[in-house]
Amino acid sequence: MVISWILNNVFESISKSIQYVTSASMIWKHLDQRFSLSNGARKYKLNKDLYALRQNTNSISEYYTQIKGIWEELDAMCDLPRINGASEEVTNFLQALAKQKDSIS
Repeated sequence: MVISWILNNVFESISKSIQYVTSASMIWKHLDQRFSLSNGARKYKLNKDLYALRQNTNSISEYYTQIKGIWEELDAMCDLPRINGASEEVTNFLQALAKQKDSIS
């Protein structure tokens, strides 16, 4: 059932490349490997789109929604590792960074 759902919800060209894979988990791993390689190109495009974005005739609300969407997608692509057992100095730095980020949002 999951395999059928995946095959019916991807482009036909992608579907043809995974139609003979026998398990849903293998299909998912294949798709993840195939599309995770393009993060660098996607980040570049998002940054380019962000730089080129202008309000033009859009309302402030529409413009903010567009820019916020790009910011959120870029933020979701963040590849920074989690820090466990941080020193007091690192903890203070992370708190200051979070505070700064909240003030910008």
